[in-house]
Amino acid sequence: MRFKRVFWISVGLLWISGCSATGIYYPAAEIRRSGKAENSPQERIYRENIGRLKQQLLSLKNDVNDAEADLLAETAIRESAMLAERYRLIRPARLHNLLVQVGLRDRGLCYHWTEDLMKPLAALHLKTLELHWGVAHRGSDLFEHNSVVVTARGANFVQGMILDPWRNSGNLFWELVAKDPYPWKQLPRAEW
Repeated sequence: MRFKRVFWISVGLLWISGCSATGIYYPAAEIRRSGKAENSPQERIYRENIGRLKQQLLSLKNDVNDAEADLLAETAIRESAMLAERYRLIRPARLHNLLVQVGLRDRGLCYHWTEDLMKPLAALHLKTLELHWGVAHRGSDLFEHNSVVVTARGANFVQGMILDPWRNSGNLFWELVAKDPYPWKQLPRAEW
């Protein structure tokens, strides 16, 4: 009985402390609401991130289309931020996971992020880039992690780039599969 009380008091305190604000500014959500871009430092960082991701996508292979890399970069960064808003995200990601697991939030586990980011990315109908579902530590209750992986068309999964909105709570994280500490494996498309 005492454990249950301490547990729920702890969850309540974490929930209250996290509900006031996430501490993250998501310019994509502001742009969507206002219909115009802001000329702010946050907006410049947002645009710089899109440019950085685009360049890294282009580096996957020489024949990756410039416009397609730009569209994928902007969509991934914008949609990650919008998902954080939709999930009513609490930072850090592991705390938000706890809230989902006890029923205080509906979505926000890493596989939710992957499912919900994959949809708008798949709608782009990419020609020179391919989308994959990456999973690390599959089947582990504590360590399994899921993420979108993008490769150049026809390239091997391990030559791809992780697009992980969960890791930084809606601020898209990206890294080459081969350089990331997670032991990524490709999930077969039939299991998506």
